Amino acid sequence: MKTQIKIYNDRAIYANEMLDTYFASAPNTIVSDIGAGFGHMQNKIESLGATWQPFDYFKKIDQSTIWDLNNPCPSESLNAGTVVFLEVLEHLANPLLCLQNISNHIEKGGILILTTPNPSSSQNTVNLFLKGRLFAFQEKHLAEYHVFTPWEHIVKFFLEECGFEILDYSAVDVSNKYNRNSNIKDRLKRRMEAFIESRNPKAQGMSYGIVARKK
Repeated sequence: MKTQIKIYNDRAIYANEMLDTYFASAPNTIVSDIGAGFGHMQNKIESLGATWQPFDYFKKIDQSTIWDLNNPCPSESLNAGTVVFLEVLEHLANPLLCLQNISNHIEKGGILILTTPNPSSSQNTVNLFLKGRLFAFQEKHLAEYHVFTPWEHIVKFFLEECGFEILDYSAVDVSNKYNRNSNIKDRLKRRMEAFIESRNPKAQGMSYGIVARKK
């Protein structure tokens, strides 16, 4: 029997649904949005009756608190019942240390909702076969500070080392595969990707999402 994997067109849809599913079970109503950017998650988080607590490495909006994840959370911040952590993990040079600092910021029983690029995606696999390197983790991506390749088994191991239990896995950013059939080369690559996905459902989506609870 094939493994059934939930799929989401993009990270915002995924994060919204995970908040709808898990927020009510969180130990408090503080939602820390780590890597908040320009505050795209604010309206959704506040619509739940939650307190939105945004953090970022660079301040893009006035509401954000600067947090270098290599260090503990700023002392003036409130411990979170839920953390939203979208497409940040791959930018961390010390991911285990950073995840431990996030764990220390979450109350016992708190929820972590994360997404990160999927090295096992069909697009990455085809690119590795054809060109010898993952599509999303080439040297040029260092300019975006893609310095950690977040293989699922390593991310889960790190989370468990930091005191989390894994609750959910999903494929995220699947809409990408529908937009590349403009020529013969693209169509052939898409057929290869579809074959890989038929054998491995976790190859769907350029990213994947994990929900974890702090034990």
